[in-house]
Amino acid sequence: MKTEAETEATRWRGYTLRRAHPEELHVLPDIEELAARQFLHSVHPFAAQLPTQTLEQLQEYQRHGDVWVAATTQGGLAAFVLCKEVDGAMFIAELDVHPAHARQGLGRALFEVVKRQALERGSPVVRLTTFRDVPWNAPNYERWGFRIMRDDEVGPGLRAIREQETRAGLPAASRVCMVLPLNTDGTAAREESKDGPRDP
Repeated sequence: MKTEAETEATRWRGYTLRRAHPEELHVLPDIEELAARQFLHSVHPFAAQLPTQTLEQLQEYQRHGDVWVAATTQGGLAAFVLCKEVDGAMFIAELDVHPAHARQGLGRALFEVVKRQALERGSPVVRLTTFRDVPWNAPNYERWGFRIMRDDEVGPGLRAIREQETRAGLPAASRVCMVLPLNTDGTAAREESKDGPRDP
């Protein structure tokens, strides 16, 4: 009989998208560090030197949130995503792809897993914080359907996260909160504003 984790696992272009095993968590900081090196070629090169997730933090995500990975056919890990509930909705805390497996759509594939999990848990939206001025950050997420949140939409949990980011040295002016409303089928929902229809 398959375990719950095995039932949830999906195959994608030769990778298996599944929940991380406890004994794999120590590998994730290495992936995070390698993925962060691309910031050396951005307007925020210092971001490449920021501390990675600690094993204790990863264990906390596994206990109270979600840790999903993309595993290769050889059993190695190619990418991961960390999620938790913030302000009553799904929040993506970290999404990293090993450079050796980049540009294959793994980040988007894991994001689709997050959307599915959000709906199963009754979360009407997915949120994250990111750089507004890094091409593979906010501009990329906008292509995925996210939009930048207005200040009056940001709840206390997200505000606390932004404050933590600022204390860690991230420039507040370059950081934004983003949101993706979801339909019940997992697709991005179209929003209506006072000025008429607006794409997320």
